[in-house]
Amino acid sequence: MSRINGWDWFEPQDDEMTEDGRDHWQSCFASDAGQKVIRELERQILQTALGPDVPASAIWMREGQRALVLQIKRLARTDIKGEIADD
Repeated sequence: MSRINGWDWFEPQDDEMTEDGRDHWQSCFASDAGQKVIRELERQILQTALGPDVPASAIWMREGQRALVLQIKRLARTDIKGEIADD
């Protein structure tokens, strides 16, 4: 019934876990390539600063990028090998 009203996005998703118990975020970012992507995102977005003369729009854009990187890290966090750092 919720699909008729357009509220199906609100229903919990039944994402399957991989055979090792990870979800798709954890499987992707626990790989060597995934770890390189996380490190590169951290280096480019979290570990750099904007200059003092940037417009407010650049600050808002950077904040959105920062929030996205932190969200990816949160979703990818796994205890397997402890490879993805906690915030």
